[in-house]
Amino acid sequence: MAGWLDDRDLPVETEFEGDPAPGLEGLPRMDLTPIEAQVPSLIDQAVRGPIVLTRNGAEAFVLLPLDIYRRLWSTAPRPPVLDAEPSEPGPKRRTRRR
Repeated sequence: MAGWLDDRDLPVETEFEGDPAPGLEGLPRMDLTPIEAQVPSLIDQAVRGPIVLTRNGAEAFVLLPLDIYRRLWSTAPRPPVLDAEPSEPGPKRRTRRR
């Protein structure tokens, strides 16, 4: 498909030096140049903040600048992390059969 980039597993680099946008690894990438050529006002508006895109009269997508996405990601609740020590290797217990 024209416009799609092959580097799917690379994190998106943001304006923050050396700090990739979390959660975007593995997502498909698309070059924005063709869209910007067709609808430059859409990209200009998206730079200023989120845009809700509609499809068939219903809200379907949100176009979100990476800096706003980064703030949203950092405030999202995370599942708890359980710290556990790995079990030590040793003799296994045997059970008797009756």
